[in-house]
Amino acid sequence: MKRAIFLLAGGAAVFASYLTVLFGVAPDGSIGGLKIASIILPGIVTAAVLVAWIVWDTRNLRRANERAEELSAQLVRKEIEIGRLATVDELTGLYTRREFDEMIRLEFERRRRHGREFALLLLEIDDIAELGEHVGALNKGFLIAEVSAILKHILRTNDLGCRYTHDSLAMLLPETNETQARVVAEKVRLAVGRHDFLQQVDRMKTVRVTVCQGIALASPAMESHIDLVKAAEQALAEARAAGFDQVRIVRGEASRSQDAA
Repeated sequence: MKRAIFLLAGGAAVFASYLTVLFGVAPDGSIGGLKIASIILPGIVTAAVLVAWIVWDTRNLRRANERAEELSAQLVRKEIEIGRLATVDELTGLYTRREFDEMIRLEFERRRRHGREFALLLLEIDDIAELGEHVGALNKGFLIAEVSAILKHILRTNDLGCRYTHDSLAMLLPETNETQARVVAEKVRLAVGRHDFLQQVDRMKTVRVTVCQGIALASPAMESHIDLVKAAEQALAEARAAGFDQVRIVRGEASRSQDAA
């Protein structure tokens, strides 16, 4: 609409200037001030219309560019958020299983090429039904979120934590031998055992939770990262079968146990 108004105003001014020059004002053909003004004025009006057009069009273009930049920034933020949601578990803040599977595959290939040691630690919270009357104030999701927060403080710079299954968590420990893996497992065991989970709900009561841990150490006998995962699952199953607050370690075909203190 504004463009049409500018066009009509500019066209009318040019047409008026043309009529003035064509017919003149004074009958004797002399050039007076009125005639000069009648010639110049339409030109001024035309110039003003053109300037107004340019200013208006430039402002609209700037607004369009700003809007495009804003939409582009929003799109980038959405893409980042989508990427984060695809790789990070919402409840625990750790990586998803899908992201973890890719990371352990890459780490296993790195070990194969460079001979680096690394370990996989799986952990699961012991049966909360044994907590008795206090269990009503807790649920498995809450406990997993709390344990995940503990793991985040234990994870080293190159370590990777994930929500392995609905009820279990995992820690990928690059550049880690058996002794170092045992140290990490002990840190986890002590940190979880000392944490007062029920204090978040009822400060008048105290509830302690324990976890079972299974550790697998990468070995040349393993053909792929799947073998390492299976070994860690075997170690976790052995730890759970042994009771509460247990740690078991598996390396290759050999299995050794460590009872938690």
